Amino acid sequence: MVSFGQALSVEGKASGGRVKGLWCYRAELDATRAVYTGYTMTWELWAVPLLQYLTGQREARTAAALDIIQTVMRLLYYRDGLYLTVPDDIRRAIVKWAYQYLKDGAAPFPFAGDMGSDSYQFTVDFERDTSLKENVNIHADMGKYNTAHNAEKASRRTVKRFADLTGDRWTTAELHAQGFTDRNIKTFCKDGLIKKLYQGRYQRISG
Repeated sequence: MVSFGQALSVEGKASGGRVKGLWCYRAELDATRAVYTGYTMTWELWAVPLLQYLTGQREARTAAALDIIQTVMRLLYYRDGLYLTVPDDIRRAIVKWAYQYLKDGAAPFPFAGDMGSDSYQFTVDFERDTSLKENVNIHADMGKYNTAHNAEKASRRTVKRFADLTGDRWTTAELHAQGFTDRNIKTFCKDGLIKKLYQGRYQRISG
């Protein structure tokens, strides 16, 4: 399954990460299609640039460890036109190794031998095999939902509070005496439950 910019999650709960297996491949793209070709690869060969980079950084001691690890991840995922899909358990092991190697310069790389990358090839035809998914701004949608949801909750609270009001006409002092605040009074007026007759005088609006 290949997704283009949609950030679709395809992992299963038991897979241990976003990909279930490691795959080394080359991607060749043009305007109409993308061809993905798998390559067999050994960890010994793939780890060489990682070791060289970490050794140089360890000797220089000028960059922050976090910045170094980020570069290690870029070298892990892509180099010389080849990409590598990496299951999460392998990624975590390599990050742990990289930190240790920065400390002692001797920690052995955690993997060896053939990666198990298949050499099959497949083609994605953009017209035939892909579909566009609406790009939804979840933050904007959630903002609209929260605004509407909060307004609905506030309305329910107002109606519930208004049910405690007794009488049909009041002064401000009488409303205060029933336990209502100036904010309650303002909300009741705004929601059309009571109306202000004149300064300090209010009347219930019959429904």
